[in-house]
Amino acid sequence: MTRVTFIVDGEFMRKRIISLKAFYFDGAGIRRHCLSHLLPGESIGRILFYDALPFTGKGEHPISGPMDFSQTALISRKQQFLQTLRVTPEITLRLGRSAWQAGQWQLDSNRLGELMAGEISVNDIEPGDIYPDIRQKGVDMRLGLDIATIALKRQADRLVLVANDADYVPAVMLAREEGIKVVLDPLWTRAAEDLREQVDYVCNILPRPQHANYPHGIHVFDDPKEYHPDQQAGSQDDIVES
Repeated sequence: MTRVTFIVDGEFMRKRIISLKAFYFDGAGIRRHCLSHLLPGESIGRILFYDALPFTGKGEHPISGPMDFSQTALISRKQQFLQTLRVTPEITLRLGRSAWQAGQWQLDSNRLGELMAGEISVNDIEPGDIYPDIRQKGVDMRLGLDIATIALKRQADRLVLVANDADYVPAVMLAREEGIKVVLDPLWTRAAEDLREQVDYVCNILPRPQHANYPHGIHVFDDPKEYHPDQQAGSQDDIVES
């Protein structure tokens, strides 16, 4: 029985699934997506989901004044989402932290474009147009270290990486050097070229998006590493060992 471990960049997956409206984004939906990757003769080992705890500090909004991030609706939704992962079989949460970058605020890119074009003035900016520059810390490091550990301890025969970031290339290279097959599921994004180069296969499980809901271009099946389990007439060995 071939053991398959899933490595999921949580923030990347959240943005893509919500953008594509592919499925309800919770623990059960994520597990179903991962299970759809399994080939005959394979069993799921673990779904490692990498995310960050929400930022719960306090700050001074440039327009609306003092605010407590721990009391926002966004924090409540994030906590509820993380709880759905904690109670879902085979999912293990690997959490970093969220940090506010020097207390800086950012203007929504659309509103910034309108401001630069002279379509609006500074007085037209509303509180909802400005958001704190909060970033995840420690997530990529945990993901890379876990791939290395899995590879060196031979805890899986195949890895499915749900991501598109070139930062994971060194860990992927190590896994392949240790004899583990690595599949990339970029969720219909055009992943970094060096990441696509280093994986063994590329597999977009989700239905192919239409141009209407994917305005920045669409992936073309021009990569010889691309496959889809439902389209394979051969055996598991034809896919995994070829």
